[in-house]
Amino acid sequence: MTAIISDLRVTLDLSALTGSWKNTNAASKGVVTLDIAADGPELRVTANGWISAPAHAYSADGFDSRQALAFNATLEHNDFDIRLQANIKAGVLVIAFLTRFHDGGRSNVFTREFYYRSAK
Repeated sequence: MTAIISDLRVTLDLSALTGSWKNTNAASKGVVTLDIAADGPELRVTANGWISAPAHAYSADGFDSRQALAFNATLEHNDFDIRLQANIKAGVLVIAFLTRFHDGGRSNVFTREFYYRSAK
């Protein structure tokens, strides 16, 4: 049996993801604030006000949904890179962070953080 995948291109509604998000853990030593902006059909993610990267939005409600509720991105720095995989669940932005250090002295780290929409 052969599956047929349509080549129909759709633009996702990014509004559920865009805005300012704040970590629910005030003691977090990682990403405390996240600003997400529409950049044409893609997203731009800025972490802690200084490290920024393009992000790729995804529908999380199935193939027919036009609402973007998830994204992935890679934040790069000289000493490390952070891969983010995020989705909105019950109004909370849940992000898995995979941090890889380039200095050879620190172990790579996986963390998961939760964010609420902030007025900035």
